[in-house]
Amino acid sequence: MKSFLIPLLFLFICFAQHAVAQNSGLATVEESAINSIFDEFTHLETPGCAVGVNHSGELIFANGYGAANLDYGIPLRPDSRFMIASISKQFAAASLLMLEQEGKLDLDADLRHSIPEISQFDDPITARQLIHHTSGIRDIFNLLSIADIGLDDTTTKEQALEMLAYQRGLNFTPGTRHLYSNMPYFLMSVIVERFSDYTLREYTHKHFFEPLGMESTHWHDDTEMIVPNRVISYLPTSGGPGMFYRGNIGRVGDRGLFTTVEDFARWDDNFRENRSNLENFTERMVKPGSTASADSINYATGMRLGEYKGQYTVGHGGNYMGFRSHYVRFPDYDLGIFVFCNMSNINPSSYAFDVADLYLEPVFSEYFQEYSGTYRNEGLRAEFTVELKDGDLWLNRRFTEGSKMSWSSEDRFSVDAAQIRFSRNEDNSISGFTIQAPRTGTVTFSKK
Repeated sequence: MKSFLIPLLFLFICFAQHAVAQNSGLATVEESAINSIFDEFTHLETPGCAVGVNHSGELIFANGYGAANLDYGIPLRPDSRFMIASISKQFAAASLLMLEQEGKLDLDADLRHSIPEISQFDDPITARQLIHHTSGIRDIFNLLSIADIGLDDTTTKEQALEMLAYQRGLNFTPGTRHLYSNMPYFLMSVIVERFSDYTLREYTHKHFFEPLGMESTHWHDDTEMIVPNRVISYLPTSGGPGMFYRGNIGRVGDRGLFTTVEDFARWDDNFRENRSNLENFTERMVKPGSTASADSINYATGMRLGEYKGQYTVGHGGNYMGFRSHYVRFPDYDLGIFVFCNMSNINPSSYAFDVADLYLEPVFSEYFQEYSGTYRNEGLRAEFTVELKDGDLWLNRRFTEGSKMSWSSEDRFSVDAAQIRFSRNEDNSISGFTIQAPRTGTVTFSKK
């Protein structure tokens, strides 16, 4: 079996930018190919998405599809300002690394010394554990829901801290497990204020947004602030899209960052060439966390570490009050793709990876080539052919039309309702696959 070790480093509107990648390993992609992915959002009667593709320091594609505001028929554009939900987390976490660099914060010290609102537990909670979701602190949105307050942002920062102070238990002993939680990232905004005398908004502007030229990016900690080009979010109702976001975000850290596709390209490019005040930016941002039982987990500094079709990825998704967002970066190809959407039932990650499939088609074709071939089960006298077409694998049967195989992980794929797992010989070559379908169990096919 292949081994995938996560590295430490790493409407259609008229002003769509050039979509052709100029560099090695990437396909030449026509704008029309990307437009076709978002063709359901080609009018101003529906919310939609803004899309950016960044490569080697150049925003090679940027476009908007659908409406930023249905009341006034305003189209989404690359300069539309989205609240990017949990993608915001990497900016909050980077601030803690910056505080450490300035000598103002010990990431491994007991946080109760500066945040006495945290209850006294048997084991101390540290800032590093907040970053990697290993603190055990319960999720703020789950607590709000249990308390029948709901997910709407009606609680102030002070009320959220009071809720934290009432907690007498944790999900687990700090440092022993990894479990995603939003409360720790809200706490980062409090840490920044108490250790730097700046708000999170002011601190990130000084150390990140201003040096990078991100002039349209801010933490929205002022509910009365006017935001030019602000995007409104929506949810589906029986009568069509209904307004979701109500502009009442005051707590930030876990979400609440407003930015644009154009600005976010500058952030993505900072993983290639650091212009922020944080030294060793890339290495520190994508360094994975750990637990007592695992030397490495797949979560870094507000960034998830993973793989897609055999290629290393870093990034994050977001989902809050109708804003849906996804960011994926392929470090080996200096390729960043980000999709920001404003409707609660849109899945931006699927669109982001559809765009990745276009640019990385030569890479995926080479990776999938070894799976091609003919496979047979003698007991059933059945024979399948796995064929590579345009970077994707297709499972062809003798008498029926072929089906596209969807990659899951390593040697695992799905097709229709079946799960396929390829097997390997001692020399690591493909020897066959098993297919598991509803009500049939597992059936083995050998490669001819």
